Amino acid sequence: LLLGVPSFTTFVRNSEIRSTSESIINGLRAATTEAANRNQKVTFELASAAGADWTFWTFDDDGVTKKTIQSYSKKEAGPNTKITIKPAGMTSVTFNGFGRVDIDPATPDNHIRQIDIDSVVAGEARPLRIIVDDPNPPAAGKPRGLRMCDPDPALAALVPPDPRAC
Repeated sequence: LLLGVPSFTTFVRNSEIRSTSESIINGLRAATTEAANRNQKVTFELASAAGADWTFWTFDDDGVTKKTIQSYSKKEAGPNTKITIKPAGMTSVTFNGFGRVDIDPATPDNHIRQIDIDSVVAGEARPLRIIVDDPNPPAAGKPRGLRMCDPDPALAALVPPDPRAC
């Protein structure tokens, strides 16, 4: 029993990170789909720069009142996870009627570009990363747009490249 406990706790931490990551990326994908279906802007918003609670919404017909479409509480999957957002302090991203990130040319960093998900408990958990909007899109043939990946530099250095790597 003592030999199995450390690997089990690592498994639990990794499961929480994976569940939280999947909920966020699924929320982002649902927001892009909803924006395209409605042909109007939809905003995906994290409750805070440190929490994984999220909601996405659009404005009601009056143009002032927020109309929540879907929401999620991190208590559902990963209470021991933490997130780090880049650029720091950004908590939302808006998708236009085509389902793409709505970028203001005057302030291109005014939205979430990357979300790192890790465990608040020290240990051997493997963090994950969500790329929302890559300012330096990858070369041809590489995935673009919303994607979840593993930020471990060892994966990126493998030959041939590992598809899980960022």
